[in-house]
Amino acid sequence: MFLISITCHWCEFPFFLCRACWRGHAYCCEDCRKAGNLKNRREAQRRYRQTEKGKKQHREAENRRRYSKTISKSKKMDDTSSTVLPVWCTTTIIWTRHHILSLQIKPCCRFCCALGQLVTQFPRRGYG
Repeated sequence: MFLISITCHWCEFPFFLCRACWRGHAYCCEDCRKAGNLKNRREAQRRYRQTEKGKKQHREAENRRRYSKTISKSKKMDDTSSTVLPVWCTTTIIWTRHHILSLQIKPCCRFCCALGQLVTQFPRRGYG
């Protein structure tokens, strides 16, 4: 079985996938996917806010918030609760493909744990 090495777009951690499990993955886990998508969305919002239409929408939304006639919601607690940081924020693991090859560890698929040979791209299938 052949495996390809993919580097996570968020934490830059390399992981391996077999042909059966590969679906165009760009992130190693759900936390990285959420963080990467949030960053991309914020960047898109920043670009939109620089256009005339975006400036107009932002101006109108600020006016609605500023001049709304509704009763201001007061805080129910004195202090805010603390939240636990995700694992990718607190730990940094740096691995390269060279380290894995030098340690003689056989790479396995991230999802199905199938062992295989590491290739740069999947070979073409011979039909017919």
